[in-house]
Amino acid sequence: MSIAFFDVDGTLLPHPSLERRLFWNLLRRGEISAPSCLRWIMRSVRLGLWNFKATARSNRTYLYGVPSIALEGSSSPLPEFFPAAMQRVWWHALRGDTIVLLTGTLAPLASNVKLALERELRWRGLEASVQVIATRLEVKNARCTGSVLEAPIFGEQKASALVEFAAAADIALRDCFAYGDHHADRWMLAAAGKPFAVNPTPALRRLALRHGWRILCWTPCPSRTLFARNTFKWKGEAAR
Repeated sequence: MSIAFFDVDGTLLPHPSLERRLFWNLLRRGEISAPSCLRWIMRSVRLGLWNFKATARSNRTYLYGVPSIALEGSSSPLPEFFPAAMQRVWWHALRGDTIVLLTGTLAPLASNVKLALERELRWRGLEASVQVIATRLEVKNARCTGSVLEAPIFGEQKASALVEFAAAADIALRDCFAYGDHHADRWMLAAAGKPFAVNPTPALRRLALRHGWRILCWTPCPSRTLFARNTFKWKGEAAR
């Protein structure tokens, strides 16, 4: 038995990210105000202009006053999983591995992914529970405050969460699988004994080649068929 840790955006699901999709959905519905957007930009700049993207992950002030229910369920329909990603999750479930979503996306969005994965596994005849480690928002009176509880699950924090979860489950890190697509996932991948760079960014691809990590190329499928012809491609397979 092992643990399989999956990033979500770009790994299980195609870009754009779930949070970006959520942002535009809320904006179109008028649930995000212009002052909240301005507050978000100004706070991100104040937190660290040198690394705007990283600091923005700890700053969700654009969600200030948004009902927490707006982040759940049908308000943000999921895109289809990469077929090969679903096959890989299914393979881990068949083995009896613990499946964990380890993602910087917001916890309500990650919970939607969890439910969708469990539904797809049931459709394949497997009852499996998917665990979630994601960025948690502060909610008061059923509305988001724009603050993040604890540290956002990003960069080195992902690796720390992986190590803590594996220790609590009494599973050796050498027996853990990790799947990520972004250079910021490098710490998570390095912490696991069986790392996989999925659709890697150029920076992550270079790192994967340097360390001998396996590279997987997962592409979207135009149909709803999940038993895809698009199976895993190991490093170098496309050249054969």
